Amino acid sequence: GRKMGDYLDLIKLDPFYRIYFHDGTYLDYTGDSDKMKSQMAQFNIEDANNYDPFIEKTKRLYDAVITDGLGSTPFMDWSTMFNFLPQALKLNALMPAHSFVKGYFKDFRHRFAFSFHPLFIGGSPFRAPSVYLMIPYLEKVGGVWFTEGGMYSVVKAFERIFLELGGTVMTNSEVEKIMVKNGRAAGVLVNSQFYEADAVISNADFAHTHLDLINPDYRSKWSDKRVKNMDYSMSAFLLYIGVRKQYPELSHHTLILSQRYKELVKDIFDKKILPDDFSMYLHVPTRTDASMAPPGCESMYVLIPVANLQSKINWGKMARP
Repeated sequence: GRKMGDYLDLIKLDPFYRIYFHDGTYLDYTGDSDKMKSQMAQFNIEDANNYDPFIEKTKRLYDAVITDGLGSTPFMDWSTMFNFLPQALKLNALMPAHSFVKGYFKDFRHRFAFSFHPLFIGGSPFRAPSVYLMIPYLEKVGGVWFTEGGMYSVVKAFERIFLELGGTVMTNSEVEKIMVKNGRAAGVLVNSQFYEADAVISNADFAHTHLDLINPDYRSKWSDKRVKNMDYSMSAFLLYIGVRKQYPELSHHTLILSQRYKELVKDIFDKKILPDDFSMYLHVPTRTDASMAPPGCESMYVLIPVANLQSKINWGKMARP
């Protein structure tokens, strides 16, 4: 069989990420329990003592979702939901993530550091269920890794495997429609040419796939209405930057936070407005892989959480100085 090491060179990160808070303090988030508790004790000794019990509780969430197979269970009917309910209540898995974390930590730094993970999947920590808090445990036992050469090396590795298996990769080939025959997807239309397929897999946004790629004749009005009325996640404003200097105070993954947390999340998810203060995530791959930029320089990826396109934000106007 194939081994990941034959296609990718992985580098383990430590710390996983650095979190800068509005008061200038920072926390180097790591999988090393002693390092974490030592840092946490500087802000709140009781919080440091609660670190191990918190991780143990997140392990129970992890075991329920991964080890016991809950994460692979399709919740397609109410009976499945009811079967899961007793276990979920026992684990407090349906409690909002931030509320769960508040039960263990008092300092605002720790409450953020252990509750923000639902943002990874576009969810609000104040609404998303605490089942997503299994991520801190997953990071602790599995680590956080970077692939040498950046994420594009992962793309190239998948392409290499696909070609080895006899596949054909077509680039610059936008799918215009998913063609349906006899009630099932039968292929795709690309540049007015039909490509027949035994199965069609779309990695595009679900709403785009449903509303734009499938002919209305094969969609029900009920399903269209349901898709349009879904509660969509946040969006992100992205910057790809190259700079002619280095910033050693930045970790490979760095979070820079505004003073507001709950209110900022509410601005983005509920009010759907553009706040005056931002929190941002910076990815600085040159901290780990110097080949990602010329000597003495940095390459950066900056992500700022913002409201999605259901907002009334005029991005063209806001872009002007």
